[in-house]
Parts: sequence; structure tokens; C-alpha cells
Amino acid sequence: MFGVFESGAGVRERSGYGEGMLDLKLHIPVTDEVEVSSETLAAIDRGISDADEGRTVPIEEVRKLIPEWISKFES
Repeated sequence: MFGVFESGAGVRERSGYGEGMLDLKLHIPVTDEVEVSSETLAAIDRGISDADEGRTVPIEEVRKLIPEWISKFES
């Protein structure tokens, strides 16, 4: 699996997959419990497995794909 540790200024860094990746989530207190479906949890697990096995897309390519995804969503 992977570890999460504080790297300063509220930014968390993950080790394991994507060595040096930053988690820029804001530290907001949790006030409500959120239920997640088993399908969503399975999709998250598949995504983590893909990342662990190197099946990722470079950010430059993702930035090029975003407008295409948005246009499909809007139409």
C-alpha cells in the first residue's frame, strides 16, 4: 500500500506509488459521515492498482483531454 505523511504547510505527500506525489487536499473538519457504494470502493481500488502498476497518463496528456471530456459532458 502507500503511506501518507505531513510535509509542511498542510500539504501531504504520499510514498509508494507516484513517489513524491502531493495530496493538496484542504484540512477541513469532517462534519457528516459519507456513505460510499461498494462499486465506488471497487473503482477506487482498481485505480490504486493501476497506479501501482504504472498504468497512468502524464499530466500533459490529461490537460489535452480535458476539453474533449467537457464537450462530451455538455452535449
